[in-house]
Amino acid sequence: MTAQTPPSLDPMRPTRGHGRWSFPRWAAVAALLIGGLSSPRAGASRTEHARYTVVAGDSLWSIARDHGCRVEDLRDSNDLGDVLLVGTRLSIPRCAGAPRPEKGAQQHRVKPGETLSAIAARYHTSVQDLRALNRLESDLIVPGQRLAVGSGAVEIAIRMVTGQSRGRPQRGWLAGGAQLPHSPQYYRRRPEWTWGAQHVIDHTRRAIATVNRAHPSVHRLAIGDISAPKGGVLPGHGSHQSGRDIDLGLYFRGVPEGYPHEFVKASGGRLDAAATWTLVHALYRASKTTGGPEKIFLDYDVQGKLYDAARKAGVSRKTLAEIFQYPSGRWTRDRLVKHEPKHDDHLHVRFACPPGDDACR
Repeated sequence: MTAQTPPSLDPMRPTRGHGRWSFPRWAAVAALLIGGLSSPRAGASRTEHARYTVVAGDSLWSIARDHGCRVEDLRDSNDLGDVLLVGTRLSIPRCAGAPRPEKGAQQHRVKPGETLSAIAARYHTSVQDLRALNRLESDLIVPGQRLAVGSGAVEIAIRMVTGQSRGRPQRGWLAGGAQLPHSPQYYRRRPEWTWGAQHVIDHTRRAIATVNRAHPSVHRLAIGDISAPKGGVLPGHGSHQSGRDIDLGLYFRGVPEGYPHEFVKASGGRLDAAATWTLVHALYRASKTTGGPEKIFLDYDVQGKLYDAARKAGVSRKTLAEIFQYPSGRWTRDRLVKHEPKHDDHLHVRFACPPGDDACR
């Protein structure tokens, strides 16, 4: 979505009451020329206190890119958290031009014969994100070119859109939902059933990206079902009707036979408990934000393996008591992760409704 920018100064219009430019108008024009504006978009973006209204499909990255800012510029000017609400009025600050890669972004120098898709696969990102990050108009790259890649360089905003998830997960439907896009970080087992509320898609992508940053050598994660394009009854499920449920596979040390085309039990391969714990921890952190997970269903014994991995990583028992039922017992209440039979090969994550969305139950 291209941002609407305020009218720029018209240097050819004389000031009122004069047949030629006054000194203040001439000075303003000179200042613009000295600034070396390279495009109308860049010039408009430098206007102090410009305003922009967030629409569906926007992200902090895309808004920053369109205004020649950095994501951190928008955050600082608007006191923003992790959630970007549709309809929010943003103050666009005076920016310095093209956005720089976010802190921690890596650089890759293109070698002869390399393609953008090959580079994206190497750094566990997507062609779309590489193009956005580097402001590329096409997939064309040349040897010697430097690209910003990896290390979470592209911001994944959480977009809250009301009116999509209707009714309950066990009796509901989906209106104008979003499809989980293709990514080298995961494998969609049934793409036709990967439709959900926008914030569910965004939260999921952010959590998986967190794992790939922390564990760069992990394999693609198997993604199960979310909902059909219009929601409703989904074969093989008692829920997954309103775009708020998603099934996520486990990570392994070495790809088990049949994975990621099928889920594999934790006991059916060498479970990478550290990487799977990172996924759960990312979802736990998301549960503290708007529209984040409200429940995660996972076998109690698998909870124990992830609990042990978290303890080895130095996580306190107090924090883990908010997350897992293990070791208190599989019927312990008030925990994010809850035991559910037949969930020893995947996590079933249910996300909360957008705030103020009365149609979502």
